[in-house]
Amino acid sequence: MTAASTAVLDASVLVRSVIEPRSGGAEWVAAVDQGSVQGHTATLAFTGVANALLGYVRADALSLADATAALNALAGLPLRLHGPELAPAALAAAIDLGLSAYDGTFAALAESLDAPLVTADRRLAAAVPSAELLN
Repeated sequence: MTAASTAVLDASVLVRSVIEPRSGGAEWVAAVDQGSVQGHTATLAFTGVANALLGYVRADALSLADATAALNALAGLPLRLHGPELAPAALAAAIDLGLSAYDGTFAALAESLDAPLVTADRRLAAAVPSAELLN
């Protein structure tokens, strides 16, 4: 974890914070929760987290109750949420960087805030110069 006062957290970081509570993702989430980092994310991140947790529930690696509790805890974080206003920049970033529109959203948000993009997604990190890849 680098010393950043502002950071964009993508869905992979939020998932990692739930599945691996001692991970770098959990450190970033804790920093946002404690107010030492101003965290930003796209509203669509929560659907991405729910989808990932669904896979863990279906694989019997996580109970539905635990997945629901994790989603509620993440929703309570003091993250600054960004929505539809990102769509045009997300589309442009997706085209320019060869990403999905979903990943383009996080790339565009990081660029608009001049903040690092914290991700566990190697492909996304490789495409975004400001990215910090979690191990």
